[in-house]
Amino acid sequence: MAKSEFNDAVKWLIYIAGSAKLQSELLAVFIEKETGLPCRIESDKSMFPLELVQERHSIIFSDCRNRSAKSLVSGMREFNRSGKANAFVILFNVDSSLEIEEELLGLGIWGIFHEEDPPSSLPLGVKAICKGEIWLSRQLMSSCLENFRRRSSGNDQSEKINSLTKRECEVLKMLSVGSGNDQIATDLCVSIHTVRSHLYRIFKKIDVANRHQASIWANRNL
Repeated sequence: MAKSEFNDAVKWLIYIAGSAKLQSELLAVFIEKETGLPCRIESDKSMFPLELVQERHSIIFSDCRNRSAKSLVSGMREFNRSGKANAFVILFNVDSSLEIEEELLGLGIWGIFHEEDPPSSLPLGVKAICKGEIWLSRQLMSSCLENFRRRSSGNDQSEKINSLTKRECEVLKMLSVGSGNDQIATDLCVSIHTVRSHLYRIFKKIDVANRHQASIWANRNL
């Protein structure tokens, strides 16, 4: 990809940070060829360069091979505390079994590449960042979205549970084991009318249409 494809390409500088000097050199040559952007190698044990050229936007490729989840998270937090401006971090050679992508995204990561990802995908991270986008593989993006939806759904159910009174929870639990209105009224020492009133309010609070749906909801959430 030619330099002309970047807006203000001369303002960008790519750092390759990692202790594997040969790999870093090969990666730098490859990325320079594919993007037309200059690369600088930082061959030490640190996750990030100690100094950045302030006049340029910095894209930092940090080699995470053999790094633990704790090391990655603490490294990102320390980097954030350093207050380096115009710096965009990409982590590569991340162990996918760590499953900390969402936490890293929350710490400001702009790109994540796992150990098994092909090297040809690395320049895509550069392209994305230069356009102001975060780079994640399609599979990783789908996984993050699915986890977000699951948590959102869980939060929604928590709100519904908290909206129920103690007596309404009792009614729901009895409903979930197959008790009819007469049995519920007898066990709770209330009238049939009171049971029906409870069920009416319960159905509205947990957003269901009938006893069967309420029973399913109760078995899942109570």
